[in-house]
Amino acid sequence: MAVWEDVVAAGLIGTDRRVVPHELPPSWAVELDQDVDPAHAVLSLAARHRAASRAAGRLSSCPPAAAAPPNQEPVAGRAAHEILLGLLSPPQVELLNLWLVAAADHRQGVSAAYWTPLAMVAARTAELDRRLLARVLGNRGVWFVEQNPQWARLAKSLRSDAKDEVRQQPNLSEAEATEDAVRANPDLVMRIAPPWSNQLTRVLLKIISSGHLQQRGARYAAAVGARLPLQHYELLRSTIQQSATTDAPLTAAGLRSAREALLALERTVWLRIEMHSAFSGEPIMVQRLEIPQW
Repeated sequence: MAVWEDVVAAGLIGTDRRVVPHELPPSWAVELDQDVDPAHAVLSLAARHRAASRAAGRLSSCPPAAAAPPNQEPVAGRAAHEILLGLLSPPQVELLNLWLVAAADHRQGVSAAYWTPLAMVAARTAELDRRLLARVLGNRGVWFVEQNPQWARLAKSLRSDAKDEVRQQPNLSEAEATEDAVRANPDLVMRIAPPWSNQLTRVLLKIISSGHLQQRGARYAAAVGARLPLQHYELLRSTIQQSATTDAPLTAAGLRSAREALLALERTVWLRIEMHSAFSGEPIMVQRLEIPQW
């Protein structure tokens, strides 16, 4: 079997004095045509060898890549990831944050198959909670983000936010959040640490179903739904039943605002119920309610 030195010798000495090898190693991926001019054959082999050397040659020095750190938290199950898939297609950032909250609360991580989609969402918007994302990705997931130069700023943010556990804490008590105070400033309730009492939830449901929040009703209701205790879902049922039979007059715009707000609230709370079941493995013990047309 010929080697490269035999081809070189034929080229240096001359094909009239040294026969060009006909049996070549299979790795050369070439067979010589016996009718081809010997000089042309040598040049053809030299060109192929040069191309192969440049394509497959090793660098003079190549430091080994850093090893990925291990993940210490267990990965969430299929049910939780099915919910995540729905929230990513298309991305629903506010609901994705709820998924991250549930995953972090249950100390479960996200599958590596979803690292790229989550990183792409986080790179496009700062509204995705990067502190929670860093916790759910884990050390290995954050390391994965660091490997892409286009995500350098995101990776730096994930590292810094993962270390930053200081967040502004709610500073109001429920006693300060009277119905009149919340009506005057609905955002006041966001400064009260959960879990909320039944009474406070009833006040919020009364305000949301009143239709007085108008265009901001749905967004405000979704924010309330992100914090509402899951066991208060039945209070929402009773509120909807009362709203459907109330004699209090509402304008068409008020009815539309109230219904859209209640729909947003119910969807958010129900999604959290499904997430809790998916992460904990506990069955859902309540029946989902339907919000009728009024």
